[in-house]
Amino acid sequence: MINPYFKLFFGLIILLLGFGYIYRPDIIERINKVLKETLLNDSYVALHRKNWGFFLILVGATLIYMGVSRFSGW
Repeated sequence: MINPYFKLFFGLIILLLGFGYIYRPDIIERINKVLKETLLNDSYVALHRKNWGFFLILVGATLIYMGVSRFSGW
């Protein structure tokens, strides 16, 4: 079960993004441009794919361990 604080946090983030798109689209466009140039850049992804892959495997394994240990009561 997902923590209610987790839902509240992401709900507020999405709500702020919605207001940002309505009232300040220039800020949202600037954030989008920075993300495209840094994290979503094809050359960056190609160069650091192994690092990101190992990081995602580590995070995924940790989350699976946390979920299994919660069910089995370890």
